[in-house]
Amino acid sequence: MTYIFSAPWWASKLARRLDYVAVFAAIVIVCRLALEEDVSWAAWVMLGIPIVLLTLTRWPYGAISVLVGMSAMPRFFIQVSGWNARPEHFAVLVVSLVLCVRLLRHQARTRFERADYWILAYVAINYLGSAFGSSEPSSTLRWALLNNLVVLPYFLIRLLVTDVETLRKAFRIFLAVGVVESVYGILCFASNHLFGTTVGMEVGAYLVDVAAPYGSLYEPNLFGAYTGSCAVLFLALYVGDHRRLGSLACFLIALLATILSYSRAALLALVITVCWVFWKARPTRSDSKRTIVSFALPVVLILVVAVLTISGGLQERFSDLFTQGLTETTTISRFIEMQAALQDIPSHPLLGSGTASIQLSFDWASVVPEWAGNSVWVGNVTLRILHDTGLFGLATLFGFFISIWPKLRQGLRSNNSQTSMLVGLTAGALFYGISFQATDGTILAFSWVHLGFLASAAVIMGHPDESVGRTNLPVQASI
Repeated sequence: MTYIFSAPWWASKLARRLDYVAVFAAIVIVCRLALEEDVSWAAWVMLGIPIVLLTLTRWPYGAISVLVGMSAMPRFFIQVSGWNARPEHFAVLVVSLVLCVRLLRHQARTRFERADYWILAYVAINYLGSAFGSSEPSSTLRWALLNNLVVLPYFLIRLLVTDVETLRKAFRIFLAVGVVESVYGILCFASNHLFGTTVGMEVGAYLVDVAAPYGSLYEPNLFGAYTGSCAVLFLALYVGDHRRLGSLACFLIALLATILSYSRAALLALVITVCWVFWKARPTRSDSKRTIVSFALPVVLILVVAVLTISGGLQERFSDLFTQGLTETTTISRFIEMQAALQDIPSHPLLGSGTASIQLSFDWASVVPEWAGNSVWVGNVTLRILHDTGLFGLATLFGFFISIWPKLRQGLRSNNSQTSMLVGLTAGALFYGISFQATDGTILAFSWVHLGFLASAAVIMGHPDESVGRTNLPVQASI
């Protein structure tokens, strides 16, 4: 017996023709909208879908990848109701939502350390100072909310990285993003010199005829700070227990990116932190010869890279500082903004004048009429926090580092495979502490991601028996 089955209608020629017509109609509609309407939101939706999918897959490493990767892209933004919404803001919202669902679903309990409460106090003081010390509370409270969003990755990293295995894998993600950012900045620099492109480059950032890369960071100084911190991380891995050529190669890539940023503060921080890493990993009598040989290789490579790149814009940057001193343009502009901040501090010494409130009391038009409308911000991190949050806000950050130091010291004294990781994270935090005295990066998320990794590593290595299961949230459970 023969059975004859008719093909379904969606497999017929008529259905295929209708598909072609529908695709053609969709293309016409999209082109029509692109010509007459603003459809820039569509690109952000297309980018947002992979971010959400990555967050939901391979928990928690997908979420960590989103946090770390998006924190290195503050240059890009989209206008949302007058706010500059950056990738780090979207990443924080998506990861926070997914994490809250998982915490509620698994009825997990979270346990914070004393250092975490200091950061919570810092966030709270930003709101208090913005509400009671500001001349425009509506504006400063909005900026305090944006500041809250960039600090939130610290807490997300603390909740996601709770054991040694997660820390090890998350740290690889952290390093990978640093290498990608460094390579991207170097390629932007090379493309600018070879083809005259300006993608990822800022022309006239320091001098009229000097172009420096910012990559996907906000500006060249912060690019230099980010890549320099990554450089000392790789150096710590190399001179520590691993001594792998891969770590040395990544160190050279990040080192080159830092030098090409032409950031004087980053180069100063690099010299100090490299010396600190070498001192911390100083050889013992038992392996002094082998360790000294491994130290000599990165030192020689640092000198070679420095000699090859010292000419051009970098040489001009330092020569201007030596010849003009404090009257050099970028230096004097920072001092003018710092002086304006110092004049505001006595009026609200305890809670400060509110988040980012310097732009409410100072206008460049009063000093240089041609600079009317230029953005105003305090580059020195210590003075900026003192101005915005007062003595209480500054005390919370000091309290954070004081409370975390015993765990850091205990972890640095240990002798295991994670010690070099902790040395690198500590050196990176020291790097930020130095370079941010000239260009503050705590107003962006990448520095708080670093502090989150530092705190998690310190807690895990300081209390190894308690590192697993700090939350009752299953790490590998699927959502």
